[in-house]
Amino acid sequence: MEEDRKSKYCDGCCDLIFETLSANRPPAIALSFWLQATATGEICGRGNEGHIQIAAQGLIPLGVYTVFFVTDRGVWPAAPLGVVYTSDGFDPNRLIVNSNGTLSYYVAPLDYNPLRGIPTPSGLAKITSVIISFHSNRLTNGISLGQPNLNVFTQLTAPMCSTRTE
Repeated sequence: MEEDRKSKYCDGCCDLIFETLSANRPPAIALSFWLQATATGEICGRGNEGHIQIAAQGLIPLGVYTVFFVTDRGVWPAAPLGVVYTSDGFDPNRLIVNSNGTLSYYVAPLDYNPLRGIPTPSGLAKITSVIISFHSNRLTNGISLGQPNLNVFTQLTAPMCSTRTE
């Protein structure tokens, strides 16, 4: 009975409403340009799987970006578990931004239910928000975010929201 309630509570979707972080930008990027970025998305979970999808515009044209979950245990790539991270700019949580600064669509199938949390060796890591970060050195840093305000700048953030059922 308890497991049924837990399963129903953790099945559904969460709309992501991103806000731009004005204080967190590379010095060479004009504040007005940085603030024009917008994004929307959704996180869904059902059973023991889920997905995250994001669309964005107003990003730095051809910029290297990543998407991470912020958890109660630190940051975690918004990608499936057990994938290979090479830190070379082509990691699974990399966002492909075109020459107009648009991320047409990012979808990552997840092999866990993000509404329940991310399974880690020390237990579930509860997701508190989602961040989209620009990498000025054009590297994605693997499972690490990078060095904040030195080579990685979080441009957009969205808090996790209450689950909506479908």
